[in-house]
Formats: sequence, C-alpha cells, structure tokens
Amino acid sequence: MRQGIKGFSLIELLITVAVMVIAVTVVIPSFSGLIARNRADADMAEIARALGYARLEAINRGQRVRILPVPGQLWAGQLEVMVMNTNSDIVRMLPALSGSAALGVTANSATPANIEFNSLGALASAYPVTFAYTKGNEARSLLVCVNGRVALNGAC
Repeated sequence: MRQGIKGFSLIELLITVAVMVIAVTVVIPSFSGLIARNRADADMAEIARALGYARLEAINRGQRVRILPVPGQLWAGQLEVMVMNTNSDIVRMLPALSGSAALGVTANSATPANIEFNSLGALASAYPVTFAYTKGNEARSLLVCVNGRVALNGAC
C-alpha cells in the first residue's frame, strides 16, 4: 500500500478562497444595511421612551413637563426633560442621536422650541407633533398626538 502525500492542491485552495470572497461580497452590504436599520429603530425608540417618560412625569407630579433640546443644539442633539415648577428642575438628560442622523420636528408646520405635557399627560399645544428621522437611506416617523399618545409610524 502506497502512502500518498496528504494535503490540498493549489487549485483547490484558490477555488475555496474565490468562493469565500464571493460570499463575503454578498453578505457585507446586507449586514451593513441591517446595522443601519437597527440603529434607526434604536434612535426612534429612544425618542419615544423620552417622550413617554416626560408624559408620565407630568402625570405623576401633577405639573407641566417639557422636553426640549439643550440650548444651542438642534433636536438631534442632547435633549432635556424639565419639570416646569419654580426651579425648572431638569429630571433627565438624553444623549444626542448617533452619527449623522437628522431629526425634524414639526407642529402645525413650524418647528416647536419644546414639547410640553400638561398635568393630565396631554400636549399643552393644540396640534400634534411629528418627528421625522433620517439617516442615510433610513427614514422613520413618530407622532405625538394631542392627547399625549406616542405613535411610532402611526396615526392619531
């Protein structure tokens, strides 16, 4: 019985490497798209949580609560949740959105300086507020109804 040399030939290795390169070039774009979608969902969920928190603080404290951008920043920057009492206490600071995300906020076709919830959890304004998030090809929307309800990609 003859003992042969065990191993792979150069052609077998080249074919294996070529198949791996093709597989990686197909997988990477879909993986980066998945990451972008997850980041957009996470950013919008963070904004929805902040709005829900502000609304619940207004109900629990029986006072008006505002959510507004840190002075000098846009809505995509840091946000603060502030109780509208004699001291205007800041109860929570929210981090800025990730990367190059843009956040458009409109109420009655104008950008509001803040969003305020009354002691019953409803918006202090008479108009719903729309948040429009964009980052690259990803776009999301969030609506705050006049009654204070927060609806992701929904309607009042």
